[in-house]
Amino acid sequence: MTDRVRPIRNYISEHKADFLSLLQSLVEIETPSDQPETFSVVWELLSEQFKNLNYSVTHFEGNDTAGQLLCKPEDFDPSKPTQLILGHSDTVWDVGTLDEMPFNIEDNVVAGPGVYDMKTGIAMMVFGIQAIHYLDKTPKVQPIFLINSDEEIGSHESQDRIVEQAKLAERTFVLEPSLGKEGKIKTRRKGVGDFEISINGKPSHAGLAPEEGVSAILGLSHIVQQLFRLNDPANGVTVNVGTIEGGERSNVIAAKSKAVVDVRIPTQKDGKRIKEKIYNLQPEIEGVELTVSGDINRPPLEKKEANQKLWNITKKLGKELDLELQEGMSGGASDGNFSNLYSPTIDGLGAVGEGAHAYHEKIFLEETLDRLALFALLLLEPPIFD
Repeated sequence: MTDRVRPIRNYISEHKADFLSLLQSLVEIETPSDQPETFSVVWELLSEQFKNLNYSVTHFEGNDTAGQLLCKPEDFDPSKPTQLILGHSDTVWDVGTLDEMPFNIEDNVVAGPGVYDMKTGIAMMVFGIQAIHYLDKTPKVQPIFLINSDEEIGSHESQDRIVEQAKLAERTFVLEPSLGKEGKIKTRRKGVGDFEISINGKPSHAGLAPEEGVSAILGLSHIVQQLFRLNDPANGVTVNVGTIEGGERSNVIAAKSKAVVDVRIPTQKDGKRIKEKIYNLQPEIEGVELTVSGDINRPPLEKKEANQKLWNITKKLGKELDLELQEGMSGGASDGNFSNLYSPTIDGLGAVGEGAHAYHEKIFLEETLDRLALFALLLLEPPIFD
C-alpha cells in the first residue's frame, strides 16, 4: 500500500459504520422502477448528501418515471474537463419485498433488496467524494454525478441526458456491481436487442375444413427454428425466443401468432448482421404473412483504444491498493452502453457480491470497501486524454 492511498483507506475504515448507515437507508427506501411516487424520499436523501459536499443538485422530472438527479460541484467551470459517474436508484423489487428480504448485516455479508444492484454503488458515490474532501483535495477533472430511476426498464427517459453528459465527459465511470464473486471490472458489455415476429395465417374449422386453413402457429414454429440457428455462442451472440403466443381455441386453425425475441451481441457489427437476418426471415409454408419489428436498443460497450488506456490506469491504481483487478464482459447491459459511444467507460466499479435480481442478493463488505478506495483514487486522476 502506497503512502498516497493509506489516508483514503484509513478514512473508509474509520467511517464504515456511517457507510453502512447510509446504505441501510437507501435499501430500506424501496424504489421499483415503475412506481415513481416511491422515489421522493431517496431523492431528498441524496440531494442532502451531495449538497453537504458542496454540490449543486438538479432533479429533472420524468414523464412516466421519477426522473434523474444531476449533481455538479458548486464551483463548476464548463471550460474545464469533466468525468461522468453514472448510477441508478431503481430496483427490480416490488414495494413490500423488505418484509421477506430485510436489510441484514452478518459478518462480511450485507443483504437486502437492491443492495447489490445497485444501492451500494449509490452509497459509494457519496463516500468517494467524502473521502476526497477528507484529504482536502480537489479533483483536476470535475466529477459530474447522474443518477436515474429507469435503468432497470431500459433508461428510455434518461438516455438522452446520459448521452448529453457523456459527450462532455473526458471519461465515464459506472458504479454498477462488479462481475461475479471475483469482482471483475466490466470493460465490455453486450448490446441488447428486442424484436417481435408476428405471423398472420388463415383461420378455418379444425374438424370440418382443416385443408382450407393456414396455421400461423405452424408458420411460427419454422421461424422459431430459424431464429435459434442464429445463435453463435462461440462468438458471444445469443438469440432467445423468450415468449410465444397464438391461436384462439383448439378447434380453430390459428390465424395469428407472435414471438418476442431477445438478442445479445458483443459488437455493433454483430448487431447489424443479426438485425438484418431477423428482418429477412422467410416463412416456410405458403399462405402466411410475416411481420418483423424491433431493433438493437442498447449498443454494446466495446473495448476501444481509449477504454484500454482507462483500464490500464484502473489496474495500476488497484495495485497501489494491493488489488489484482480482473476484467470481464457482461451479458447484461447498463447505461455504460450508452456513455461509451461518446466517452471511454469503465463499468462494474461498484459492489462486490452476488445475486442481482435474486432472493440471495448480497454484497461482501470488505471487498466492496476496497472498491470504494479504488473509486476515490480514480476520481483524483488527472486528465487522461488530450
